[in-house]
Amino acid sequence: MPTLTILGSGEAFDPMLPNTSLLYQGERTVLIDCGFASVQAMWRQSREAEYLDAVLLTHHHADHTFGIPALLMVMQGYKRQKPLTIIGTPNTKQYVTTLFDLAYTPGMKRLSFPVEFRECTPGESITFGPITIKTALPDHGIPVLSTRWETGGACHFAYSADGKVTPVTRELFKGAPTLVHECYALPGGEGPVHTHVEDVLRVAAESGANTLVLVHQAADQRALIADYVRTQKILGGQVLVPDGVMRVTV
Repeated sequence: MPTLTILGSGEAFDPMLPNTSLLYQGERTVLIDCGFASVQAMWRQSREAEYLDAVLLTHHHADHTFGIPALLMVMQGYKRQKPLTIIGTPNTKQYVTTLFDLAYTPGMKRLSFPVEFRECTPGESITFGPITIKTALPDHGIPVLSTRWETGGACHFAYSADGKVTPVTRELFKGAPTLVHECYALPGGEGPVHTHVEDVLRVAAESGANTLVLVHQAADQRALIADYVRTQKILGGQVLVPDGVMRVTV
């Protein structure tokens, strides 16, 4: 059975938890998001140069992408040879190339292994080997890929990294047995581009999810969200609020 490891569940500036990042291990091994505090958590899983097949970047914010230069440099140091695929929204190739150029001169030219880019507009689907990744656009002010991961027509899980729930993400999540969703705050504290815990619980219940994993909580809201979840009556399945590395079967 494929597994999904929550490497970090913190928001951008959480002083205690690594940035929200996931590791999918099934037909392929894919790192989902790679913020500046995600790289060490990933390499604790394996130090093999060929470990990852791909990285999926849900959007171009620092806490989801700024670990990429270090990730690539460690692969280079481990003498990786096989290609690495980086999947993301339009302009991901330009974004990552510019980021690496700024981080380590002369940038991508330092790498002895190929990096292949696959770009996807929210709402499109992308195939990576036997995996079909369906996408939809949440409300976060910039292009973001909320994703649904399927093989052979069967859904393993859905993930929404950042942004308010929208009609198209609600549709995307339907029938997903496991939903991993950002949950920034209690109702009223989520701000204009994030989601609150009650809305996340409701969309998980509507989708029929058996397991809901709450990530990307504001640091000062984490304990409040955990208290809210303990007494909630909205979702009948299990609700997980990770504060460290957590692995779930999907």
